[in-house]
Amino acid sequence: MNEVSVIFNPVAGRGRLLRQRCDLERTAARLGLTIDWWPTQAPGHATELARRAADLGAPLVFAFGGDGTYNEVARGLHGTDTSIGLLPGGTSSVLAYEFEIPRRADRALAALIAGHDREVRVGRTDHGDLFLLMLSVGPDSVILQRLPGWMKRRGGKVGVTAQALVEFVRGDLPSVRVTADEWSETGGWMIAGNSRFYGGPYRATPGADPFAPDLEIVVQRGVGRASAIPFFFSIPSGRHLARSDVVRRSVSRIRVESSAGSASVPYQVDGDPVGTLPVEAWIDPRPLKVRLPS
Repeated sequence: MNEVSVIFNPVAGRGRLLRQRCDLERTAARLGLTIDWWPTQAPGHATELARRAADLGAPLVFAFGGDGTYNEVARGLHGTDTSIGLLPGGTSSVLAYEFEIPRRADRALAALIAGHDREVRVGRTDHGDLFLLMLSVGPDSVILQRLPGWMKRRGGKVGVTAQALVEFVRGDLPSVRVTADEWSETGGWMIAGNSRFYGGPYRATPGADPFAPDLEIVVQRGVGRASAIPFFFSIPSGRHLARSDVVRRSVSRIRVESSAGSASVPYQVDGDPVGTLPVEAWIDPRPLKVRLPS
């Protein structure tokens, strides 16, 4: 392999990724490689580009950006022999924490070129969504659905935090019912993790494993801001799991629906709102090949 393809969004972060091209090209040259840049032009284009690379027989394709970009590229490579390599370039790039990938994109490139491939599991929904990190329903999905696009693009985490304050003040938070096998629970927040990490280096579902054929479910039973706020702020320290109103389980398949009286409730996967309840989710039997550092 003397050339590697890098799929990226040239307008992400007002051109933040473009400013890192020189560093990546210097690292590639030092490794005896050249980079073939594949810029995206619209939402969903990364999936088309990844599928084209797989059809051409590329052994490895890099996704340069955040978790949304990783998700789109994974959709195009899922079930193929082409591996995805994650180059952190987004606001959080949470999935890179799961696979212990260096945070600087040029260092990540070097580490992954010298790395190895491994098959991981991905989540799937009956709406056709794929998720690498998690599916969640609660204040976070409401915040992301109502977050203006310009605020997310320009403000990043600051914009999300500002919208969170608005929603917590408004207090219009959902109530949902989660069913798995013969177990069901009602609550105000549900996180179905395929990865340990959530929102950054925070282990919301620490028992989740992308190499295992199940999901870890964390349900916060309380409904409303009086329950949601302390749950939210206890996630970074991991104390959320010690709360008496939190249930934690490992399941193979779940169904999430709004409780009686709740309005249309959005759900999100990998940091993006994608649909409304009800939704069913499970681990797809087809693997995704991921390039990991040595």
